[in-house]
Amino acid sequence: MNTGLRELTPTWTLPLRQRYPGVALCAVVALAGSFLAEHYGAPALVLVLLLGFGFATQANTRRLRPGVEFCARPVLRLGVALLGARIGAEQLLAVGNLPLLVVLTCVPITIGSALLLGQWLQLPRMQSLVAGVAVAICGVSAAVAVAAVIPQGRLEERRLLGVVVGVTGLGTLSMLVLPPLFGMIGFSDLHTGLLLGASIHDVAQAAGAGYLVSDPAGDIATLTKLLRVALLAPLILLLGALLNDKQSGPADHPWFLLGFVALFALNSLGWLPEALRQFLVQASGACLLVVMAALGMRTSIGAIIAQGWRPMALLASLSGLLVVTAMATLILYSS
Repeated sequence: MNTGLRELTPTWTLPLRQRYPGVALCAVVALAGSFLAEHYGAPALVLVLLLGFGFATQANTRRLRPGVEFCARPVLRLGVALLGARIGAEQLLAVGNLPLLVVLTCVPITIGSALLLGQWLQLPRMQSLVAGVAVAICGVSAAVAVAAVIPQGRLEERRLLGVVVGVTGLGTLSMLVLPPLFGMIGFSDLHTGLLLGASIHDVAQAAGAGYLVSDPAGDIATLTKLLRVALLAPLILLLGALLNDKQSGPADHPWFLLGFVALFALNSLGWLPEALRQFLVQASGACLLVVMAALGMRTSIGAIIAQGWRPMALLASLSGLLVVTAMATLILYSS
């Protein structure tokens, strides 16, 4: 009897024991980054990523690697599934036609331009796709959501990290530069808020930039930005179907998207209790922090630098294109 139990034990407990050290390290790094972010006002995702870089050598050991790999993929998918609790159909109804027209024009143009410009810069197609969605929709969250539906092996983690670092830096720069720029051009507060929401990558950055102008500008910036975020659900579903349908070999179907859609639907219908919704939103954020820690540990800074100037040139060009497209469509549709 005892022999039989010893033979059966590894099939369900050994993988858990193997993953624990790496998962624990990722969780500690995520907590440390969150603590620093709360006390110094820096973006938590970036701080966690930078801390993760410091453990790259240790994370590659035989003892820690299984847990770090677990955080980099399955935990990523769980975090994306829980993102469904953050958005709902009411975000589509809370804004008028003008923000909707601007967003529906800017997003496809940005993603399409990313694929074309990435090809011209000789960058991998999947990296260009992740960069385009990150700039067009919601920065880091969009980048990791797209990475989660890309079949394994088609996107190197160092390239994903290049997008994460670049889009975060450009979003911070946009928050500081765009409000005075739109004011100098002569846009009203409401139009400035709309443009900020349509062109800044992160929700917090877009809202913060808007409220630097005025309260009405902050409100419209937040609503416009949330409208972009709401497009993440159908886009990820579409990309998941297309990318996994075309790959050769066994399909890696993104079943976690069913959870995303279910939570999105429940939130839209108002069937999620507010306490539960807040818990799921916080859990999603925690998962993304753990994922950033794992991705940082699995990639060296040298590997990112070795990508050269082209990835940052792609992100900077797309960010500029998004601003110009937003202004052009606003002028066109409001005339």
